[in-house]
Amino acid sequence: MGRRSLELDRYDVAILSALSVNTRLTTVELAQKVHLSRTAVSRRIAALKRMNVLNDAADVLNYESMGFKVRASVEISAPGQATNGIKPRLLMRPEVLSVAVIAGDGLLCLDVIAVDMDHLHSFINSVRENCDITTKVVFAEEKSQLTLVERMRRLGEESNSGLVRT
Repeated sequence: MGRRSLELDRYDVAILSALSVNTRLTTVELAQKVHLSRTAVSRRIAALKRMNVLNDAADVLNYESMGFKVRASVEISAPGQATNGIKPRLLMRPEVLSVAVIAGDGLLCLDVIAVDMDHLHSFINSVRENCDITTKVVFAEEKSQLTLVERMRRLGEESNSGLVRT
């Protein structure tokens, strides 16, 4: 497995972990959780933002800036109820950001990060358990810049024009 280009210490990881669970934590609450002073937490958050690991809203982690250069969608098709046993183990893997259960017979869709292609290959081989696996590597991704207000307004306009039923 390759090395990540950005090194984060245990306090940085603790701050990011706490924010990934609750983005509304104050610096005082974060300081209590990670056992640092409020000032130290504020400095670390500012540094994480400068490194593009954390955005101003503190709700999106930039995994690429943290050294995870590969993002992939991995579909696992397993027989019958086997996905129920696989899902908890997958959610404990550091490469797995999320697991979605897709309609159909035993289909899981994983959002995965990896340091490099070798790391991704190693991960895929480690989860292969009498399952069919399909992997799609993300080459580029762009996020919509619509605010929630704009999104809801546009959905309302589409609803009025008959495109969206409510």
